[in-house]
Amino acid sequence: MKKLVFTFLLSLTMLPALASAEMNVAVIDTNYIMAKSPERDAVNQTLRKEFEGRKSQLEREFKKLEDDRTAYINNAKTMSDSQRTKTERELKKRASDVKLKEDAFKEDFQRRTQEEMRKVGQKLQQAVEAIAKQAGYDILLDRRAVRYMGPKVKDVSEQVLQEMSK
Repeated sequence: MKKLVFTFLLSLTMLPALASAEMNVAVIDTNYIMAKSPERDAVNQTLRKEFEGRKSQLEREFKKLEDDRTAYINNAKTMSDSQRTKTERELKKRASDVKLKEDAFKEDFQRRTQEEMRKVGQKLQQAVEAIAKQAGYDILLDRRAVRYMGPKVKDVSEQVLQEMSK
């Protein structure tokens, strides 16, 4: 029993020392880092090149469909009922086809964007870990998660950005 009381009292005397131990904390602004990251620009350029052919083809098909719709509207009065019905069905089918192609394009573009941004996110994580280890930070928080930070808390976003550029 004496040992238990002694251990408890010893623990109580050590609490202030543990509480006063300073943690080395910093913040990063991931939105800023991603906006300034050259990798993000490279991803955008890569995706633009990868999808520009499909995008321009889709735009041409959409323009042709709109031109044909306009021509139909202008010529509908001179068409026979069967010709009008046939043209309407054809336009609806083409509109449906273009919509399916557009949806597939958007899905593919979104999937590829997520794949590439996941790579950038991994590089960001590696840079954050490297900066934390180099500077001896105990905790690196995202600025969006911090409601208040005192003047002692350092923003290391620029260092992370530089580390990512290596």
